[in-house]
Amino acid sequence: MLAWLGWLGVATAASAPVAGRPPLLALSSQAPAELVGTAWLAEAGVDEPFPAPGADLATWFAGHRPAAQISLQGGHYWLAARLRHDDTGIGWVFDPHNTLIERVELQLSGSDGSLQRRVAGYAEPRAHMLHYGQGIELKPGVEYQALVRLDSRYFASVPRLQFGPEPAFQRKVLSENLLVLGSLGAMVALALFNLFLYTLTRTASHLYYFVQLSLSVWAWSMVFQIPTELWGWQGLTLHYLPFFLMPPAASLFCIDFLSLRQRHRRLYALHCGVIVAGVLLAPVAVLALPWANLVASLLISAWMALTLTSGFVSLRAGYRPARFFVLAFMALAIPGLIILPGNLDLIPDLVDNAEAWTLLGSAFEALLQAFALADRIRLLGQEKDHVAEQLIHTLQVAHTDAMTGLGNRYAFDLMVERRSAGSLWPDQQPCLLAVIDLDGLKLINDQQGHARGDDLIRAVGLGLQAMQVDGTRCYRLGGDEFGILAPRHLEGQIAEQLMQLELELLAGGFEQSGVSFGIAHWEPGCDPFELLKRADGHMYQNKARRKAERRAAAQAARAAEVSPTSLLRPE
Repeated sequence: MLAWLGWLGVATAASAPVAGRPPLLALSSQAPAELVGTAWLAEAGVDEPFPAPGADLATWFAGHRPAAQISLQGGHYWLAARLRHDDTGIGWVFDPHNTLIERVELQLSGSDGSLQRRVAGYAEPRAHMLHYGQGIELKPGVEYQALVRLDSRYFASVPRLQFGPEPAFQRKVLSENLLVLGSLGAMVALALFNLFLYTLTRTASHLYYFVQLSLSVWAWSMVFQIPTELWGWQGLTLHYLPFFLMPPAASLFCIDFLSLRQRHRRLYALHCGVIVAGVLLAPVAVLALPWANLVASLLISAWMALTLTSGFVSLRAGYRPARFFVLAFMALAIPGLIILPGNLDLIPDLVDNAEAWTLLGSAFEALLQAFALADRIRLLGQEKDHVAEQLIHTLQVAHTDAMTGLGNRYAFDLMVERRSAGSLWPDQQPCLLAVIDLDGLKLINDQQGHARGDDLIRAVGLGLQAMQVDGTRCYRLGGDEFGILAPRHLEGQIAEQLMQLELELLAGGFEQSGVSFGIAHWEPGCDPFELLKRADGHMYQNKARRKAERRAAAQAARAAEVSPTSLLRPE
């Protein structure tokens, strides 16, 4: 039955039966005394005045309809009790709290004939920042008759009306104000930080989380009535509007951050339902204020359950960015599990001022979500680095001849084009092009097999790799053809190195091989293909002359029965 009353938004704070004198609250300097649940409770008329001081409250209350509970949908109520204490040298405070209260009035009638009246609430001036508390004078040994009138269009939770020592109340005000303002300040900073990151990265998660945090700051500022405190602004019908809009913004963040649309289509569809529900139910905050707290609490409960499920499902599926997301949401869910059932009156409030602790949970959630976003950026950066490494490797493979490790024809053509554009050597120093033809490859392939021919190509590639210093770059152009691009002043050195390479090939067992090359100088405005043609021509001239010289040497050797000697002379 209590749970059913809770779902109807009824506060189950029982009152004592009206008989004799109101119940006595013995005040202590050690802890505050609670009026709700102990005092007489009755419904009040809309504009009903206080009874005359000293009136018989039992007779007066008998003319009112008793109330067993304070409805969370608001109303008008009378509460009556007696107060007494024996402590000396201590001040006292009447402290209505735990929910927004539009107006609360206190009339204290002392047995010494004294009369005190205090008024507090949403629209009233405050003696203490963010708190309704009012100082009162209670003399030791004097019995006071306390009559409280409570008026509000809704209650977010069961109101607490306490009488307690002033020093403890002052400490409470200081600690709770630091908690509230510090949490809101942290959330504002993190919201602006996410907006800044969005302007840099254009990542939707940062924008959605900025909107979520902005709505959260707006909502909690309304809860603690900061606009009223700072600027005197009172707009009770807008208090719950951000609580209806926050779940849609948070669902957008969850969908994008956890990639639900791509990874978990059912969870994505449920979050879309939360977005639609939040938008459609938002008018309740304005048009049905007494029910706004109940409806918003149900909406937020559904959103929290769905978001926590989404985080755990994504984490279980191996989605690494969900780690900090789940941890962050747990920081919000734990205090949420305390305040939301209390808002629905399914359970009594487990802590005093549960809203402040829930705000602190929201601040921790915002901080941990910043870690989650940073972790996601880190993971995305690692993925991008991995992709970049793969791309670099792919480009290297695309530019490299697999057999020799030298640049291939594509890389050679690309460098020639860059040289034509003046970007190969920044100092624009003159350069040369050498074209090399490997002699004897076909003969070795035919007589010794292609594997031996490949060994010859690799040996030439190894020798050319050793020449790639001081700006010299070597390429395999295809088959038995190679190319060199180098500064012009290295021409003599390159010719000597190529002749030395031929000697190394002969000494390495490739007796039928040789290196023929031709060199052409790069002139300003020279067409690269003409230059290549010219170097080719010089190479063939060199090859023909070398064949003639070897043929003449062989004939002379046969005549003199002397072994021929190879002659190397570049064109």
